[in-house]
Amino acid sequence: MISSLKDLRLVEPGCLLLHEAHDENRLARLKERILSEGEQRNPVLASSYGDRYLVLDGAHRVRAMDEIGARFVLVQVVEPPERAEGWGHVVGGMGPLEPDAANGLVLGGEDGDGEAVAEIETSGGETVSVRSREAGSLARSRAMWALQARYPHEAAVRRVEPDGAVRLSGGEVLIRYRPFAPKDLVEIVGSGAVLPAGVTRFRVRERVLGVRYPLGMMMDGEPRVRNVELRRFVSERWAENRVRYYREPVVLFE
Repeated sequence: MISSLKDLRLVEPGCLLLHEAHDENRLARLKERILSEGEQRNPVLASSYGDRYLVLDGAHRVRAMDEIGARFVLVQVVEPPERAEGWGHVVGGMGPLEPDAANGLVLGGEDGDGEAVAEIETSGGETVSVRSREAGSLARSRAMWALQARYPHEAAVRRVEPDGAVRLSGGEVLIRYRPFAPKDLVEIVGSGAVLPAGVTRFRVRERVLGVRYPLGMMMDGEPRVRNVELRRFVSERWAENRVRYYREPVVLFE
């Protein structure tokens, strides 16, 4: 059996620590889909953090399952990577960016002046550096919130790979967020703060997708018993040759 399948487990929502905020519209759509399909398609990605787990990807799935009333969430537990990369956001209709002194958002600056938050590329080829006025992960987080507050209301935000090439149309900008170290995320979570939604991007050795675990097996029950059922479910799918392993890059429609 593929080793990453052994990393699947059922975890109670209260044991999962979220470092990103959520989008209410996306959350509502996801809850509706989970209830309609009666299953959780993809596991939440998380790493151990004491006796709890730090969610690397899947904040909306955690919130959706919790609001549905499920006792458990399907999780893939992985070793944390050395850093969390920053997604790029393509945003249309964004006007000129102004500094926000109250939230520590500054433009330009040199190394040693606060910390880099993001770089903004315009369709005209200009590049603007965005920094936090003060150093530290919490200051960067506040500046990131101030930056996203400048997004046009209900603007469509398209995520792109951190190092991906993008062709911008007129009026679009590409915001490339700088990476965080996992310890920075732990500091943010420990302070009670969160990052804006859709900012961090984690690369792990193997990612398990398409499990489609039945919602009815996560609504209640005793943790040990439910995890035994999960292992049986995975073993049966493996024995039935219903698990595929792909080494090449995969394009996924969400």
